[in-house]
Amino acid sequence: SNAYPGVTTKMLAKSVKAVMLAVPDAKQYFDSSVNCVVTGNPVRGEVLTAQREESRKALGLDERPVVLSFGGSLGASALNRAAAYMLAQSAKTGEYQHIHGYGTHDEKFLDECREFGLDVEKNPQIRLLEYIDNMPQCLSAADLVIGRAGAMTLTEIEAKAKASILIPLVRRGAAEIIEEKDLTGEALWEKVRAILSDPGRLQSLGENAGKMEVLDASDRIYRVIKSAAAK
Repeated sequence: SNAYPGVTTKMLAKSVKAVMLAVPDAKQYFDSSVNCVVTGNPVRGEVLTAQREESRKALGLDERPVVLSFGGSLGASALNRAAAYMLAQSAKTGEYQHIHGYGTHDEKFLDECREFGLDVEKNPQIRLLEYIDNMPQCLSAADLVIGRAGAMTLTEIEAKAKASILIPLVRRGAAEIIEEKDLTGEALWEKVRAILSDPGRLQSLGENAGKMEVLDASDRIYRVIKSAAAK
């Protein structure tokens, strides 16, 4: 599922009939004798079917841009601290709406928000959640996504053709990048403002992400398995 295959995958590669890849970039890490097939990662049906306007209405969002940010179910302290600064700055103008998932193991996050001057009760456009349990809806409603560059996060961003800021790495003009070593609240906030104030850039990032998605991944995987079984 990842752009860089793990040790186990590379060990097994020469013994199997086919290695199915999420992205073409992974092929370079295998021996030329390995039968690599690009299938993409399957995407949950509820992600594909969620509609932007319906999702925004269900979530009680208005027409202001929506920023969805998260560090994974366990959170990510560096990303959370940068997000705390970003959210505090955003609260000063109320220009944007935010949904931020900070994870179940970052007890400092809410204190960091207060440290930066964010009063959540006075800013209902900012929603802070330990865990985002309606991700298909939130992803569909978002204009800009901020998160880790995990395989399934990338797959779902591409499936919904969303502009994104990813940490640490992605290429092909489909996202803006901030490596963790450069991740600060100021850097994140500057990047968010730059993207959302440039409709052309926002659209381009989303369109390029959409071009990378493989929407028939499940069918491709089935065909490879069926072919391997026949042999």
